[in-house]
Amino acid sequence: MQKPLLIPFVILLSLFIIHCGGRGTGDWEEDIVYFILIDRFHDGDPSNNDGGVPESHWMWDGVNPEALKTYQGGDLVGIIKRLDYLRSMGVTTLWISPFLDNSNTDYVGWWPYHGYHPIDFKAVDEHFGTLEDLKLLVNEVHARQMKIIFDMPFNQVAADHPWLDDPEKQDWFHWGPDGNPVDITDWFDQDQIERGELHGLPDLAQENDEVYDYLLEVSRYWFEETGCDGFRLDAVKHIPVDFWRKYNRDIRELAGEDFLLLGEVFWGEVERLEPYIGLGFNALFDIPGYYAIRNAFAQNASMAQLSDFLRASTETIHPEIRATLLDNHDVPRFNTRLGESGWDRTRVALTWLLTTPGMPVLYYGTELGEEGAPLINPFDQEPQDYLNRLPYPENTTIRQTARLTHTIGLIQMRRNKDALRRGDFHELYKDWSIYAYLRSDERSAFLVVLSTSSVQEYLNIPLPKGYALSEDPLKMMGNGSARLEEEGLFLRLPPFAAGIWQLDQTPPDDLAHWVPFTDRLSGDFVKQPFFYFDERRQVRSLQIAGDFTNWQPRDVDTRRSGDTLHFQIPLKPGRYQYKLVLNGQDWIADPEADGFVMDPYGGRNSQIYVRPN
Repeated sequence: MQKPLLIPFVILLSLFIIHCGGRGTGDWEEDIVYFILIDRFHDGDPSNNDGGVPESHWMWDGVNPEALKTYQGGDLVGIIKRLDYLRSMGVTTLWISPFLDNSNTDYVGWWPYHGYHPIDFKAVDEHFGTLEDLKLLVNEVHARQMKIIFDMPFNQVAADHPWLDDPEKQDWFHWGPDGNPVDITDWFDQDQIERGELHGLPDLAQENDEVYDYLLEVSRYWFEETGCDGFRLDAVKHIPVDFWRKYNRDIRELAGEDFLLLGEVFWGEVERLEPYIGLGFNALFDIPGYYAIRNAFAQNASMAQLSDFLRASTETIHPEIRATLLDNHDVPRFNTRLGESGWDRTRVALTWLLTTPGMPVLYYGTELGEEGAPLINPFDQEPQDYLNRLPYPENTTIRQTARLTHTIGLIQMRRNKDALRRGDFHELYKDWSIYAYLRSDERSAFLVVLSTSSVQEYLNIPLPKGYALSEDPLKMMGNGSARLEEEGLFLRLPPFAAGIWQLDQTPPDDLAHWVPFTDRLSGDFVKQPFFYFDERRQVRSLQIAGDFTNWQPRDVDTRRSGDTLHFQIPLKPGRYQYKLVLNGQDWIADPEADGFVMDPYGGRNSQIYVRPN
């Protein structure tokens, strides 16, 4: 067994320290955010582990996953004790999960260790510490020229909140015509989304002036008490747009233009973010981009899809900042079911995250390549999102230390190179597995080449007209090689390559931002056959949609043989979920699939296992 290696904070600090932007700069696009789930990060004060409720704390020992439904001991003091470690990583802003006082009862067997079951909006939960601990944390963060933002859950309250029994506060909640809570049964019905109970928690009526005034007062309280630098605003799509328009304006008057308002609008479709543009948020999470990143780097989707979503997100989330991410506490960790290639794929995805436009948000543990699990257990259909929220390791193994060092190198490069933070973005080349792009400003230019191919690739990338280099690119970081030849730029890319080169010439002003897709397959693709029985000959068009297409229907070339439609699509070896789309509207599970799993809407997704050639 590999012996754990403790990384001394002082050594890390001396090796990797980067000057971080001080608080109050307001230039949030310069920042790199690190998200901490308080309970799972570090136990700085064991005396508050059970918060006075012994049954709320059952320590995880690696083989008792049920313990992960309880508090694990992480607290505000624990974050303070690891601030030098965090600063040494180069992150500039900490986003901490809600610290508000939570219910002291479990809810359907789960304790609210995550902080999203508030019962007192103006108190710190006893499991996490005290108000003085919170104030000290903010002061210590600022002393290190870093920033800190608080997670504010304004959509719901705990299921046993005393307001529910207060006759004067019945209109503080949404009720259906029958006087009962509203269930969300149609996740595309905005009225249900805003008035229904999220995860069965009582839904606040933010359109009520008293509720609005209370939530604004809560916000004022925490800002004035602590001097924090911003709020991450939870469940934005579940709260009316009019609330956010007014709230953001009022908070601006209170806290100033530099105060970060980071909105979580959890939609995977770019067009669904449009109603939230121009409401006063500084930044919105690029959830569509998250799905595109996951599908490209973890699910072997074409780089054309990644390009399409980047372009759509860039054009839609404007002028708000795009908060980019690989994963967080609401989704499976990026490194889920990736096997031996898990860290290699994570490394490529981290290179993308830290060399593309936006404000990168790192989830605790991703820098170590931490593994996760599907949100639903495929065997018993029970939720298991706690497996994506394991405690941060007290000690890191030699392998984890190497991964951390690599991540810090990427962060250093982004912090030290203006062009990688705020420079122009220009595609240079894209095919099924390889994506090459330039980041540049008036002083410097960098070439980034990423490959999701599991085999070595060789290719020439033509340089744009009028764009020439007098010398070969200078390797800055990563793997692979690049050299200039008459045909253009010749690349040798080992499996899962991620290389960054500095160029000796900035791109011309008229260089296009987007280039056509090159229909080139890498050497690890398999032409996977499919067929569908159309006995009544009613299928006029057939498409396929799956996690390899970002669940966007893809046209396929079909061949009919009697009552059977045949087609092939290129896929890399691995397991996939998909559906067939008949006549552009009927989404069905493939009757001939290898297996089936439940989809999020009560139906079934088909499964297929693609074997190597």
